[in-house]
Amino acid sequence: MKYLRVILLLLFLCSLWSGAYSQNPPQKGSGQQKVVRINPAKIDTNDPNKKALNKYSKEKMFNATPASRPLKPEEVRAQGFFNDGSAKGKTGDYEGAIVDFTKSLDLSKNANTYAKRGYAYMMVGNYGASITDETEALRIQKSYVKAYFIRGLCRYETGDYKGSKQDLEIFVGKDRTNAIAFNYMAALAFMNQDYNGALENYNQVVKLDPKYPDIYTNRGMMRHYNQDFNGAIQDYDEALKLDPTNPTAYNNRGAAKLMLKDFQGALADFSKAIGLNASYADAYDNRGRVKQALGDHDGACADWEQAYAFGLAASKELILKFCK
Repeated sequence: MKYLRVILLLLFLCSLWSGAYSQNPPQKGSGQQKVVRINPAKIDTNDPNKKALNKYSKEKMFNATPASRPLKPEEVRAQGFFNDGSAKGKTGDYEGAIVDFTKSLDLSKNANTYAKRGYAYMMVGNYGASITDETEALRIQKSYVKAYFIRGLCRYETGDYKGSKQDLEIFVGKDRTNAIAFNYMAALAFMNQDYNGALENYNQVVKLDPKYPDIYTNRGMMRHYNQDFNGAIQDYDEALKLDPTNPTAYNNRGAAKLMLKDFQGALADFSKAIGLNASYADAYDNRGRVKQALGDHDGACADWEQAYAFGLAASKELILKFCK
């Protein structure tokens, strides 16, 4: 993902008839087609998923594992370095954890140590090294399920979406308690325009972790894409309860209200989004459409000018058509 490398600005297509928006598939050559812009919350490991992964580090990934049998002298030393690496991983010192796990592996090759070092590599952005470690962990112990989880995430980050999907499907087939895995599965479905599949995965995230970062903004977007505008609004309401300063949630809620022809509600939400982010081009573009529908021609043109000034090239079409 350099957020996903990943999910860029998405377009939700609809038509503007008699001053009101109705959702329709795009028609080639149709001058009536307009765009309401809704934005995905960022889902790469640099933001919300990184928060979830740091939490996972503290609570689950780097828990020390007691030996299951008597250890040889070199294994005792290896276990000491392993425990030191695990302790550092729990505190977020991933570079230090890598050093200790490497010392442990120099003394004793172990699937668990490879897997944990791979996780630490992932957390510092060295996805290639992480994939190598998780592959080695699986070579030593094919049943090491967490290795599929970590490798799946790293394959996603490197753009190997097919491999990522394969690994994460294996993982969730064995362990359905990890919200992070379902969040990535939702992203994969979303990229393939499988909005029902994305929604199902986001539902699992909410079930497992109702406070997962940005989950309601993203699930609301999937409900919007599935034309459940009331459900989308409910999710954006939840997102704003968790973070009242989220401009994306206001913009997307405004788009859902617009689809329900609640023009005043949409206008208020787009204005709030702009108040929180004065350079939010999509919100200006959307608010201009509402103003046009309400007969405020000058206000609409002013908003489209702002959207264009802030980099939304598509607003130029509206300026040329309605303002010049």
